[in-house]
This record gives sequence, structure tokens and C-alpha cells, in this order.
Amino acid sequence: MCPKKAIRKKRKTSPAAQESRKEQTTSRVKWDELDSREQMSVVCNLFINGMKFSEIANTINQTYHTNLKRESTYPILMNAVQRKWIRFVPPPEYELEMRLRRQYAWLDDVRVAHSAQFQDIAGFGAEALIELLKKFYHQNKDVVHIGFAGGHAIRKLTYLFSQMLPQFEGKLPSRLVLHALVAGFDIHEPRTDPNTFFSFFQSSSMHGFDIEFVGLHAPSRVKTEEFRNILESEDICDSSRAAKKVDIIVTSGTCWGDEHSSFRKYMQKSETCFKILDRQNCVGDMLWLPLGNEQPLPLETEIRAMTLFELNDLPNFIRRGKKVLLVLSPCFYCNQTKSSILKAVLNQKEHLITHLVADSRTVRNVLI
Repeated sequence: MCPKKAIRKKRKTSPAAQESRKEQTTSRVKWDELDSREQMSVVCNLFINGMKFSEIANTINQTYHTNLKRESTYPILMNAVQRKWIRFVPPPEYELEMRLRRQYAWLDDVRVAHSAQFQDIAGFGAEALIELLKKFYHQNKDVVHIGFAGGHAIRKLTYLFSQMLPQFEGKLPSRLVLHALVAGFDIHEPRTDPNTFFSFFQSSSMHGFDIEFVGLHAPSRVKTEEFRNILESEDICDSSRAAKKVDIIVTSGTCWGDEHSSFRKYMQKSETCFKILDRQNCVGDMLWLPLGNEQPLPLETEIRAMTLFELNDLPNFIRRGKKVLLVLSPCFYCNQTKSSILKAVLNQKEHLITHLVADSRTVRNVLI
């Protein structure tokens, strides 16, 4: 009887690795001939296709004729993460989107991210802004003016927008004018001032676009009775006059009940103002101005935000064919949803927005 032949146990590989190896062809390029960013692109693509680190190293070794250790792929991938070249993109929540569209058919566009994370909604907002610009491009509009409110959500959106923009060269209006529509509030967090967002666009990678800026150098809080005079002052009137050209307003909102709300914080500086807004049943703010359940609240407080648009201006702004993109993500600090402010915005007597981006928890609470 012949002795039994030893059976070698075959090592399993993931479907992604098997598929990748089928597609791989023998490369004459050696691993060391690639620069660091080229190596990063190889590792990242293999990683997002589902390979384990050992499989990534094996695939690179076979393709580029090298002897890379599994551990050597870790710092390459982490470098890509630190450069923000890898970003999780959550799936859309189509069911909630369709329910919103049916219930609020007047909205031009609705996007709901199936996520509970602040940064994910900002990514959806940046994509919505790109789509808006595409529509202006197809209308043969060469110059588009975009006005930005402040805050963490709009800062993150603007950053991601600046990263996406170069990919659409030749598909969007080539001249963009970016406006700051509000003054910064928080002296301890100056990054939420829209004037600071413009630094994202100071890059040679923007060579396909002619980008101009209109800042707003003004105090964040002013006395309500002095607001009109300040708006007409020499330092601000140019910004105010330029704001009349804005085609798209990009804004967010916060709930009055959220203790982290910048709007709530600055109104707390005056006990009288805070009580007035409480008595008016303030729901929250948009463009750092107070909003009620059915309409913007009259400005009866002693102080107010320095803004270039009033909430009461928005219905007529929209009737002139302009667009207002509202992006609502969970609170940057505590992850609280923005359901109360969203419900108020959707149920205004006159429409204040045309486009909406929100997270699934916020929308789900509104539709219950």
C-alpha cells in the first residue's frame, strides 16, 4: 500500500485579494521606483478594496518584485489618513429622502446621510453645493457668487468643497466669488468665522478656477437700534453691496435648547435678551438669527448678530431664482440632533430654503 501523501492545507484568501490578483499583471516597475505618494495610492486602493494588511503586502511583493513586510504598510496608510486622503462616505438614506420629498414637495433637493456623525453630513453638503454649481454651469452662468454663514458645520463643508473642486474643472462655472455673510462670534474658536474659510482656497491646485473673496470685517454682536447705521458704515457697506449679487447661500442652524449653540451663548450675555427669546418661544437660529415655529422672530432684543441677510429676506431671494442650502448635522460637541430647528424651517409660512442636507437621526425624528 502506498503511503498517504501529505496534504498541504491551502491558505484562504479574501475574495477581494483573489479578484485583485486576477486583475494584476506583472509590473516591470519596482516598488522603490515609486515615490511616497505613488506608493500611498497603491496601498490605499488595495485597502479600500477589502484586503488585509498581509494580503496588501503579498500583492505588492508579487506585482512590484519587492519584499515588503506587512508592518511596512501601516505607516503608509496612516500617512494617507493624516493627509485626509481617505474619507468614510456614508450611504444615503433613500427612504427618509423620499418621505421628505413627498411631504415637502417644494424643496428643490433633499439629501439624507445615513450617519450620526457631524463630519459625514458636511461631506454630503459639499456634494450638494457641487451639484448646484453644475446647474448654474448648464444655465451658461459664468460667474457664481456663494455666501457662507459661519460655524463648525459650514467650515467642514467648505474645506471638503475646496478639496473636491479641482476634480470638476471644466464642468462648473470657472469664476467663483465667495462671500462671508456673518461676522465671527466665538473669540475662543475663531475658525468658525467664515472669513477664515477662504484660506482653504489659497492653493495652486485651484488653477482651473478664478476665485475671488468678499470678506466681512465687522463686530459679531451689535446693538439692534444701531444695526442699520453700522451696515451703511464705510467698512461694511462694500460687503453689504456685494452681497446683493449672491446666488447661493450656504448655512446651518442650531437648536435653542442646545447649550453649545453659539447663538444661545451670545444671547446669554444679556439676561434681558435671553428672556425675550424664551418668551417668544425661540426654536433656534439660522444665519445666527432667531427663528420661531412658523416664522422668523421679530428682533426685539437689545443685541443681535451682524449679518448681511435677514431671514425675512430669504423668501424673496428664492423667488428671484436664488438658492439656499441648509446643512444640519448633529452638534459638533455633544452629537445632539437638530430635529427641532429642522421641523421649524420646514413648517415656515414662507419658504426659507431650497435645498436640504441632514443626518438620518434628525430627519427620522421630524417624520415620526
